[in-house]
Amino acid sequence: MSIELFNLQENEKLVSPCVTIHGSCSKTASNAQNIQVQHPQLPTLNFPINAKFFKATIILTPGENKLTFVTDTNDIKTISCYYTPLTQNKPIHLCLIVAKDSPLKFDSPASQIKKEGGNGINLAIKKLRVGARLMQAFTDEQMLRNGFGRRTMPFVEEYAMDTEFRQSNEMRNNIKIHVITLDKTVTEIRDHNVAQQNSKGTNTGALFSWAMDALKKSGGPFNPQQKPAQAACIYLDAHWDGKLITGHAALGGGDDKIRLAIFGSHGIYSWPTCMEDVVPYFLDATKSSLREVANDCNECGSHWECLAVTLGAFMHEIGHLLGSPHQVDGVMLRDYTRLNRSFLTKENFSLRTNSYGSPSPIYPKEECTWNRMDLLRYLYHPSFTKDIDFYDPTFMRPSKNGQFSVAKPSFYPMGNGLARFASTTGIYLVEVVAEDLARGYIEYLPKSLQGSGPQKEVIISLDELRNLMPPDFQRKHANDFHIRVLACNSPDLYMENFPPFLKTSTISMDNYGLSSGVTGIKSQLLGNQKAGQDVGIIAFDIRKVTAVRIYHGYALDGMRFYIQKEPEPSKEKAPSIPPRDYLGKLTHSFKSSVSSMTSSSTTSVLFGKETPNYTDAVLEPNELITGFNIRCGQWIDAVQIITSHGRVTDMFGNKTGGSLAELIPPTGQYILGVYGRVGRWVDGIGIIYGG
Repeated sequence: MSIELFNLQENEKLVSPCVTIHGSCSKTASNAQNIQVQHPQLPTLNFPINAKFFKATIILTPGENKLTFVTDTNDIKTISCYYTPLTQNKPIHLCLIVAKDSPLKFDSPASQIKKEGGNGINLAIKKLRVGARLMQAFTDEQMLRNGFGRRTMPFVEEYAMDTEFRQSNEMRNNIKIHVITLDKTVTEIRDHNVAQQNSKGTNTGALFSWAMDALKKSGGPFNPQQKPAQAACIYLDAHWDGKLITGHAALGGGDDKIRLAIFGSHGIYSWPTCMEDVVPYFLDATKSSLREVANDCNECGSHWECLAVTLGAFMHEIGHLLGSPHQVDGVMLRDYTRLNRSFLTKENFSLRTNSYGSPSPIYPKEECTWNRMDLLRYLYHPSFTKDIDFYDPTFMRPSKNGQFSVAKPSFYPMGNGLARFASTTGIYLVEVVAEDLARGYIEYLPKSLQGSGPQKEVIISLDELRNLMPPDFQRKHANDFHIRVLACNSPDLYMENFPPFLKTSTISMDNYGLSSGVTGIKSQLLGNQKAGQDVGIIAFDIRKVTAVRIYHGYALDGMRFYIQKEPEPSKEKAPSIPPRDYLGKLTHSFKSSVSSMTSSSTTSVLFGKETPNYTDAVLEPNELITGFNIRCGQWIDAVQIITSHGRVTDMFGNKTGGSLAELIPPTGQYILGVYGRVGRWVDGIGIIYGG
């Protein structure tokens, strides 16, 4: 065949509504300069051929798509593929945020306003729709190249008049753009003190919190009572005033109600208005009029460079929304300065590099990428699920409300430089972090992708972790790297200064009142490792604990452990513990049995602080505390006691605060004490365990 397609096969099943097809023309079509992609239901699109290669970014319709590729030398290739929208996946809502007195216009040079017929909000909506389609095509191709099959992020769609093609006058699915009105004026939004790029600003995080509040107040899909939503927002009233880009912040993150990314509109004048514009806009070398528009980060000197940088930077913030940290390369660094190469086989002159950049044709190795660790996160993200995943037992599906339903992975030192990580849902990624970025990793792919599947338990040595880093980082950070562990449907586990902790985790308990020769091992410290004061080790034999008094309010204040003394041979046996209820909880008032708990046969130790508000948990005969479930973030929000009789207490403290974690000794080990940090309340807690 004279036309060859590299990344599309006959009858292939696709899940992205927009794809970039890579191909070439053989010698028989070597004189061809352009290629058309004809679709029976959509307008025809034209793409350039450079050195026999082409890239064609096209829109698909649900069901069968019969695509005909025709060169200007009459070479023809027809292929069919099938697009199935994954409507069950968690979508991203694309939003425009406007001031309550907004003129509903975005920054654009006069020449571009004349070319595009304006710079109003309706044009901004068109540009955002096309920009989002390009993100979908880019991510779909990156997933495919990494061996994860075709996957991409879904945006909320609506059935409306088509704006993705210039010459279309039909109704079809378009990306829905929410217009959210902010309870702020244009003047407030453009205040220098809230401009993120103002190093002297006094409230540079305001735009993020304003957007979050506005979304929640708008209700609908952003109702706080509904499952967590995902929103990517552009401030329409961002403005270059000759000194600063005001009304703009590049941020991504959010809370357990809304995952949020925000950006400014200062560069969307350079974004294509429709699919026919994609190629010419990525080749538009018009110099940016710096009197009228911003040169963001001094990388937007021409229109095509502004398109690559601002669209790519917005995608970077969406990456944060989806859970990606910064990376050593790819979109989550600043690799998007060459985003144009993912859609073109030729690069125009770059003012940023003062060169024509990549020679023609542009090969995949010269394109922008997602880092593989980002794609691994998305592989297990509810926005990227494919039907095949539901038949793979190694996938842990998200809970119905979209929130994490299980504890974060647990970490247990094992001595001799060994570490054990455990997760009830399966660990799929272990990262070694140095200088704030992951420098190496271990991945566990699902069995449907020929992997071993996420692991319930991973045992790895310190040397093995070091060897994951490049040689220069192995030498420089052999003893001061961090560890991040990711598991299915679970918060991440992040361990700072991992080597020193692992080396000092083994403790002789002789100095803490336990039997001679007893060795303890420190668990991870949950909560805040720096707040409050180190209270040292509070040691006790958990096998002798008969009750616990938990001091709590809106956080955990402290715990007092009541311990049965060893009976003296010459005295009578200590009084028995009163009968307990068997309702599945350990909540039981001390007041009816306080005399037996505070008699000469018992003693107690306190971790944390005593407060007037407390709840008592009394154990049954021969019942042991086997661990704790903890809710924590920047402090310890709440604690739940687990016992050997299969019972659990209520969650004492703020039951919805922070994220869920656990402190449970490995099989065959038991708790020898607790340690942590205490300020106004308990800031951090860990256990000491041994055999």
